[in-house]
Amino acid sequence: LILQAFSITFFGEWGDNSQLATIGLATDENPFGVILGGVLGQALCTTVAVFGGKSLASQISEKALSDGVLFIVFGIQSFLSTVES
Repeated sequence: LILQAFSITFFGEWGDNSQLATIGLATDENPFGVILGGVLGQALCTTVAVFGGKSLASQISEKALSDGVLFIVFGIQSFLSTVES
């Protein structure tokens, strides 16, 4: 479980804009402060995602969620196909 959570977070964040901004911040500021701030920020975001997702999952069935996602995907596809025409 820990390895899976680490991998998802690590590879999801690798090379994104927040990492590039952190690199820039570390060039001008104390690297240990940047590390601490980055770790705390990521921990807070992950905490909100975990508890928010757990709460949402208890209120919405997986079938309703997958139906909603498909509805949105088909809506976007329909919109894009009319724009291209």
